[in-house]
Amino acid sequence: MNYRISIIDHVGEKAGMDYYSSSLAKGFINQKHRCTIYSNFIGIESNKITYKVYYEGHTKKNTLVQLYRFITATIKSSYNSHKEQTDLIILHLFSANIITLILMLIPKIFSLKIAVISHDISSFVDNDNTLIQNLIYNTLSDHIIVHNQFSYDELVKNIKLNNPKKVNIIKHGGYLDHIGEKPDKATVRKNLGLEIYGKYILFFGQIKNVKGLDILLEAMNTLPTDIKLIIAGKPWKADFSKYDKLIEKYNLEKRIIKIIRFIEDEEREKLFFAADVNVLPYRIIYQSGVLLMAMSHGLPVIASNLPANKEIIDHGRNGLLFESNNSISLSDNIIKFFKNKSEQANMSANALNTIQDEYNWNEIAKKYIKLLKR
Repeated sequence: MNYRISIIDHVGEKAGMDYYSSSLAKGFINQKHRCTIYSNFIGIESNKITYKVYYEGHTKKNTLVQLYRFITATIKSSYNSHKEQTDLIILHLFSANIITLILMLIPKIFSLKIAVISHDISSFVDNDNTLIQNLIYNTLSDHIIVHNQFSYDELVKNIKLNNPKKVNIIKHGGYLDHIGEKPDKATVRKNLGLEIYGKYILFFGQIKNVKGLDILLEAMNTLPTDIKLIIAGKPWKADFSKYDKLIEKYNLEKRIIKIIRFIEDEEREKLFFAADVNVLPYRIIYQSGVLLMAMSHGLPVIASNLPANKEIIDHGRNGLLFESNNSISLSDNIIKFFKNKSEQANMSANALNTIQDEYNWNEIAKKYIKLLKR
């Protein structure tokens, strides 16, 4: 049986969710199902995936205009899905607030089945509303998707579910569909103004307290001086000045390359191919897209040993794990990494193989279809 799937992605390219949604949609069409994405972008396989650009302009600063455009886009997406007799609506959930409630309530008014992907079980900004949480998880959703066992355990522990069987573990896939041919590292480094034979660590993504950049800067203080750090990303509800103070405190000015702004796709690709290793010193994470993106580039990863990371990284094979919140442990692992070039190459190859074998969107799409069949 061929199914019709709709993905309503109100975030889209504003936070890199365009890669997630379009890769999942490609997984569906590869299984001969139909898929429509309602968002703010036109992505891969546009001759097979239907893209409806309804969510343009809803992130502008005027709050009333934002809300009006958001509601209008959601009504149009839900109406169109209903008209096309969609079998399943897939929604992205990052926190339980009024916006998310509207996002789920409108498709329900059109009698649509909803699978909600719970990316963050409890919002990092602590603004989850308990009443809205209960409505989302117990009343409005038909299926709840989490990406790993840790997220499942946290959800079941912290949210009172009337029907825990609604919760399903379906992995977050890799980014192979969005990565071009691997360029020569020396050429990319020259293009970025980096030393061709230098040793470079990459810290990439939104800069916020839970990402642990301060832990990495403390580790840099104890590392050999030929190891340099690229910090690439935009602060999120945070002031970068506290990190500047740490850089000054540890005399790291000459060893830090700061790109403190939103990073466009082309520049991000260059950074992932130019770096030797991606470091993720997170204090808490439910699932890291940056981790999967780095591995999809064949870029080795050193990450804190949080449960979500441990489900992906096999220490010493496809990456390295250090003790969370411990800058000395991080420093030791970075030194270990740079000591052995053959191990670096093995980790790179194994990271890529992990994405190809275990985080394949075709297999992920099949699991959604099993929900419908069930």
